[in-house]
Amino acid sequence: MSVQDMVQLVWGAALMFMGIAFFFRVPSIMDQLAEIDHFAPVRIFLHIAFYLMAIILAGGGIKKLYRFWQPGQDTD
Repeated sequence: MSVQDMVQLVWGAALMFMGIAFFFRVPSIMDQLAEIDHFAPVRIFLHIAFYLMAIILAGGGIKKLYRFWQPGQDTD
């Protein structure tokens, strides 16, 4: 395994874990934003945007990890 492969593996794992962590953090972020009246009209948009961001982060990490352990490919 080369250094580049190791970096890609670590980066993929970090993306996946941050996406999952952000997904579970969104409700507390939304509670904090609910206290600010300025964001009241766009609250639904922010909710969707934050969850979409979490899914994209996790999906990118999963994609990197899948490419690393792709079936039929020798990683040595």
